Amino acid sequence: MNTLKEVWQQFKLFIRFDIDTLQKISNDRYESGNAFFIVFLSLFSLYFPVILSVRTNNLSDIVFFGILDGAFAWVFASLGMWFLISKVFKETLDLNSIISITGYTHGLVSFISLGVFIQVYFSFIDLRAIQILTLGIFFWMYLAITKSLENAFFIEKNNAKLSSAVFLFIIIWTSGPLKIVF
Repeated sequence: MNTLKEVWQQFKLFIRFDIDTLQKISNDRYESGNAFFIVFLSLFSLYFPVILSVRTNNLSDIVFFGILDGAFAWVFASLGMWFLISKVFKETLDLNSIISITGYTHGLVSFISLGVFIQVYFSFIDLRAIQILTLGIFFWMYLAITKSLENAFFIEKNNAKLSSAVFLFIIIWTSGPLKIVF
């Protein structure tokens, strides 16, 4: 496990599609722990505006079970993508590598919370702008997974595109926190 500063540096390089970082993340078996950390932080960031603005008795339950639901949706979507790549496209990939790539990609969800936070507290951003921001971030996630599969695992372009689309479909379909903003 790396320090928080190193994980942040790797995340910044990952979302810029740095090929060396993509290969480092995909080849290191211990990056899946960092990916779990990034996923939990990005899911918590989705609930951060809710924590600051809503006063209910069961807020801790809502946040805890929402983060747990989002984490299980991420693991389920990663397993679905791994199954598609390994069984349908007959590629040999390590599940830890897939989880690391999708976990780092899931960190982009935290940018959605910035838009929601600005909209909730400053009210000068229209909800359509938040929806466009969300679609843009999901497209960025699609590109990050596609580029990672192409450059780090040397998977064909069409197979990488289909696999990343399946991942995004499954995670949007099963994740409660992402359904809230999408």
